[in-house]
Amino acid sequence: MVEYEYKNQVKAYKIYKIRIKSVSQQRDEKWRCFNEDLQKFIESNDFYSLGSTYYEMANFVKEEGKDNTYLLKLGYEAKLKVQKEGLKKYKKLEVCAGVEIIAVTNCPGNNSCKECVQLNGKVFSLDEAILKNPLPVKNCSHKFGCRCVYGPTVN
Repeated sequence: MVEYEYKNQVKAYKIYKIRIKSVSQQRDEKWRCFNEDLQKFIESNDFYSLGSTYYEMANFVKEEGKDNTYLLKLGYEAKLKVQKEGLKKYKKLEVCAGVEIIAVTNCPGNNSCKECVQLNGKVFSLDEAILKNPLPVKNCSHKFGCRCVYGPTVN
């Protein structure tokens, strides 16, 4: 019985050892996956997911001790495009008087940052929201960037 367990442990270790890649190979694989995601999101015009992926990439680069400013900017710009398009759609609705900011605040262990929580529930006229662009929150510290959304308010 002990010999059988030992053989299984040795076998498991060999499989584990084969699966372990060097740190640089792991980084390369992660970066490859990021780029595949970017391509998929660009092709499908999914700018929200594109922005989230840029934020993930920015965090990855930051963990390596490198400057992530450019990736943060790309993530913000992609999410800003989504928010602006949403506001344009609301503007076309005759019943929409304005928008309320809704922050993700009730997900255990995955809550919004302090800046997003402070905006939660704030109401803007459509013109004011279009002019000021309160979303996405530029300095959001969540790993996927700002996840707040506009909710329409009606006349």
